[in-house]
Amino acid sequence: MAAASATDGVAATALRSVIQRIEHAAERCGRRSDQVRLMAVSKTKPVSLVKQVYDAGHRCFGENYVKELIEKAPQLPDDIEWHFIGNLQSNKVKPLLTGVPNLAMVETVDDEKIANQLDRVAGNIGRKPLKVFIQVNTSGEETKSGVEPDGCLELVKHVTSNCPNLEFCGLMTIGMPDYTSTPENFKTLARCRSEVCEALGISEDQCDLSMGMSGDFELAVEMGSTNVRVGSTIFGAREYPTKQSN
Repeated sequence: MAAASATDGVAATALRSVIQRIEHAAERCGRRSDQVRLMAVSKTKPVSLVKQVYDAGHRCFGENYVKELIEKAPQLPDDIEWHFIGNLQSNKVKPLLTGVPNLAMVETVDDEKIANQLDRVAGNIGRKPLKVFIQVNTSGEETKSGVEPDGCLELVKHVTSNCPNLEFCGLMTIGMPDYTSTPENFKTLARCRSEVCEALGISEDQCDLSMGMSGDFELAVEMGSTNVRVGSTIFGAREYPTKQSN
């Protein structure tokens, strides 16, 4: 706790800096900054740091580990909009949805099995439809989760046609770690969105693009991202001891 206390004020200041950088990136490409949601990725960070960012006015946070989120959420205000952004196993769906009533979205739906399980549990517990993104593997890396780009539309159609307790909201991707291929990864996701929107008969404004992290969120905004996931730039790179289990 002492280590977290030593950073008091730093995270809130960093949050404001990131918001300004998003605003400037939006201006450079003729977009409004309110078209971009900033998700503060708080995985492995102590509740005290999350609360500091919350007290600075932020409400959207992302977590990667089911166990950590279940433990963390009850210690924080219930108006937080939690996004789950980690790989989700079917047997962890019920604990996640029942343990985090204010879970707003799962961004990592990458196959029909996990979509069906989310739909089934959401229906069984009687919660409002759960918002989801389809995760697309735009980099072709075997170490990354996500449906292949050519399978994206089929999975979206499955969710919209067969999962009444899920609300399809957009697409998500993680670019190459060294950023050299990030522009092409982002272009691939944008092409997937165009294909999805044409097939569903919806406008592109109705399909979010979740792309861009701490190292490339400004580029992502300039390339059309509506949801950026920023962690270490806000909370710092320090990893705090925590029990992690997906």
